[in-house]
Amino acid sequence: MPRRARKVRDTRLEVNLTPLLDVVLQLVTFFMMLVHFGTRLEGAALEVRLPIASAALPGGKPAVDRLVVGIDARGRLLVQDEVREGFDAEAWWAEEASRRRAGLTALGQNTDELPTLVVVRADKAASYGAVRRALAVAQGRGFANFTLVVLRGR
Repeated sequence: MPRRARKVRDTRLEVNLTPLLDVVLQLVTFFMMLVHFGTRLEGAALEVRLPIASAALPGGKPAVDRLVVGIDARGRLLVQDEVREGFDAEAWWAEEASRRRAGLTALGQNTDELPTLVVVRADKAASYGAVRRALAVAQGRGFANFTLVVLRGR
């Protein structure tokens, strides 16, 4: 029987990088979700001590139209480093609503309900009644989207 010649094959060791890249991308994604890229809170200049809630989550996506107000321990409205209370606060809400409605009218949008997100930063010593009064006045002027800011619990 004739003897067959064996073919010499080039044996190379190739490392499969797919599992390694998969793990690296998962780690990058995990750390990106944990890192807070900004430490400055919106409206943090207002003199308000926020309450602590264990279920508080960091803010979601930023809204296009946002209005930040504060309520101090005495129940006064704090807006752009100005203190407003009583009829002055109600007049400010009316002025803000009309200013925002004018912008929406110029764009040809419906102005019955304002799409502005109102961020309320109330002092932890402020009464619920003061916060509720501010929300009621804002709702009466057409604002419909609110969020209350609290600190996350330890």
